[in-house]
Amino acid sequence: MLKALKTALQKTAFHLNWTCTYCGREVFDDGFFCEECGKKLPFNDGDICAHCGRRAPSPREYCETCAGRLTAFDIGRSVFTYEGIAADLIKKFKYENARYLAEVFAPLLVAVYRRALPAADAVVFVPMYKKDLRRRGYNQTELLAQAFSRLTGVEKLTAAEKRRSMKKQVDLGRKTRLENTENAFRIVDKKAVAGKNILILDDVTTTGATANSLARELKKSGAAKVYLLTLASVSSEKKSENQRESGLLSEKE
Repeated sequence: MLKALKTALQKTAFHLNWTCTYCGREVFDDGFFCEECGKKLPFNDGDICAHCGRRAPSPREYCETCAGRLTAFDIGRSVFTYEGIAADLIKKFKYENARYLAEVFAPLLVAVYRRALPAADAVVFVPMYKKDLRRRGYNQTELLAQAFSRLTGVEKLTAAEKRRSMKKQVDLGRKTRLENTENAFRIVDKKAVAGKNILILDDVTTTGATANSLARELKKSGAAKVYLLTLASVSSEKKSENQRESGLLSEKE
């Protein structure tokens, strides 16, 4: 997987400094990570749920999160499992104004997209509520969509808006998470998505409630298929462990 990572990164003209994105050590090739950090990246390339793409104890059509649940997105995949270096960098990207990380993540998203998902006609990012966007100053998923679109030529659509601010998903159990995201999004450009295969880009999948809510609205607006691609996902094993220990999921959607 490290070789595939380097190949993906080498295809971009953008290059951060000659230092590792994570630890700051010098990098002597065209990658973004030193050899040591590259080996520690938690790629989600083992056994997965064929539907949502999260890591599973063994290959299966539906994991315990997906089983018996009708999801609006047709298939999902993620680059990493949400742990270690990946989790640290995603938090930095999302909360510490590290916008440059979009250029590190985008080639990895592209590599997984081309290997594991059907071709999409357009890419849609998960929108933020206007007040939340003003507070943070940027939408990290929009930055990912911009970089992804530039590398693939897949059209980026600003087709959705968030109706309201939501409670932080980290504070909620699965049932409340689903209720929290119910009717959270509105499609503002239905003609742009009608009849198309749409790819949703997001940062992290935990329950999948956010992506499912957005996918549902896209389907209502006429989208033919909806796929989900995220930087990382919380594995079904880890999620169950967290729920048993605390009754809550440990990471944000």
